[in-house]
Amino acid sequence: MYRNILVLVFAGAALGQNSLPEDFTRCRQKDSKLSECLKSAVPDAMRRMKKGIPLLSVPPLEPLQVSVINIDSGAGPVTITQNYRNIKLHGLTDSVLTFYKADLKHYRLRTDSITPKMEFLADYVMKGRILVLPIQGKGIANITMVNLVVKHDLIGEPVTRDGQLYMHIKDYKVKFIPQRVILYFSNLFNGDKRLGDQMNMFLNENSDLVFNELKDSYEKSLSSVFQEVTNRIFDKVPMKDIFIED
Repeated sequence: MYRNILVLVFAGAALGQNSLPEDFTRCRQKDSKLSECLKSAVPDAMRRMKKGIPLLSVPPLEPLQVSVINIDSGAGPVTITQNYRNIKLHGLTDSVLTFYKADLKHYRLRTDSITPKMEFLADYVMKGRILVLPIQGKGIANITMVNLVVKHDLIGEPVTRDGQLYMHIKDYKVKFIPQRVILYFSNLFNGDKRLGDQMNMFLNENSDLVFNELKDSYEKSLSSVFQEVTNRIFDKVPMKDIFIED
């Protein structure tokens, strides 16, 4: 994936750019209600950036396209190797922020968001075992997370370049808490429809178990995606232009 604040924070970065439309909400560093300002400004900016901002190398957010994710899960009842290509994430621009805390003195941003429905569509290759059942296939994957709560924790560091201060994100942590997960993998077991239908039914009957066993791998992979995309902006736009100085 292009490497995701989640799309949520890099949208905040765009708010401070003078080249952006004037009707974008702008938040000031010394505002006593900075976090409240960003809580409403960032989702609004995301909706306006569905088609991306080429000048800042911000890709379209609807859908957010990612090239590759590789996931290995080794221990526990679910042991699966998964390779995803041509990934499309739908639903990010419908996210609503429920919490936002900007600690600019310590270069840290924390936010919680909820996305009504996030769809992960991709070409997949998969092989492994779930409980005692073997699973393998190659086709199209659709992983839908309903009422997805995402917790973001961005830890930055100051970088001075050409006399300007930038906030580089050195660590990006993300946690996914979906209310429900719906899984579908086409062409399981080399296209055996009976076995494929049975496995997809089994996956959804045990979706909590399956997702929880693989969640850490998904979180680490998407954290890297979010961090890379965020730094495309934060490494380019001075901090004073992201969070406006008085």
